[in-house]
Amino acid sequence: MENRPIITISANSPAPGADAEVYERHLKWRLEVYGPLTLKIPEVLGHDQYKIVKENREYPFIVNLVHYKNVKDWSAFAPSSIGTGITKDLRSWEERGIVEFIWHPAYALLRSFRSNPSSSSSNETTMIENAPIMYLEAFRLSQEEQEKYHKWFTDYGCNLFMPLIMKLPGLLGYDWYEDTGLRRRQELRELEYPRYLSIIYFENLKAYEDFIKSPELAALQKSMRNVFPRGLNLKWHVQYQLEKSWKK
Repeated sequence: MENRPIITISANSPAPGADAEVYERHLKWRLEVYGPLTLKIPEVLGHDQYKIVKENREYPFIVNLVHYKNVKDWSAFAPSSIGTGITKDLRSWEERGIVEFIWHPAYALLRSFRSNPSSSSSNETTMIENAPIMYLEAFRLSQEEQEKYHKWFTDYGCNLFMPLIMKLPGLLGYDWYEDTGLRRRQELRELEYPRYLSIIYFENLKAYEDFIKSPELAALQKSMRNVFPRGLNLKWHVQYQLEKSWKK
């Protein structure tokens, strides 16, 4: 895992009772200050900010993905002067009752698929160009189910179904991740995260809806039921819309 690409998923919502106008100023500050500033840290490769498509208090309103080459580079953020400054400033918004921080895990890339492989020189990338819609999907898995799911996805999901799914119109990328267990923050609404996470990128919401109704996805789900006859419960099942990307 040490040499795998890493993403941090930093997610927040308005704090209960927060002034809506002040929270909007916070979002503007994120776009105009935090985003560009994060990219000045040498080890940061890119930063994407997404807003939830359909508001749901079960999920964060804003999700930020920050991309790193490996765990070592991820570790360089916190002690950097810029990282320290951003963290301190974010805590001030929290202490004022404006922002509630919900997620902050770090995930390692297991496999990456792109509809246009030439857009990347490597199959080991967490970044993608021009992907307006992001779908997060993750299951609640017991230890036994985690092992079965990993084997099934490695043997069949990646080799049999991904080549078919990646041909669907408007589906731009599919990344499969594993939780590293690394954390920068502990003062969060949620501290337990799914072991495995799929992030799927689309060119628009229609492409996402077509994916959900596709026979390719139905075939994948049928194959999974052979391994998990009782089915699997979704922990994360939510769509986000890209607000802005910063990349080097």
